[in-house]
Amino acid sequence: MDRDVLLHQMTERFQELYNEALDALEHAPDGQWIAASERAFHGAFQKLMKESYQVAMQSKVDGHPTAQAAAFSPCEPSGGGSDSAAPQG
Repeated sequence: MDRDVLLHQMTERFQELYNEALDALEHAPDGQWIAASERAFHGAFQKLMKESYQVAMQSKVDGHPTAQAAAFSPCEPSGGGSDSAAPQG
């Protein structure tokens, strides 16, 4: 898990989502600032929280020493080619 890569990636995502929320506030009509923008801010931070956790967890899984072994599919033939369809015993 590379923290610097994750921080950079999620900082960029935060800026995208925060800009969307700020756009909602900027375009909110006078007298309706909260009603027209609160949901946008809430949604932006919900997305950020979910995506941050998913990205961090996936990075942790991908960096684990057994991740490559876990990705191996025992159903595929081990000959490398599709012509060697020998039954498993």
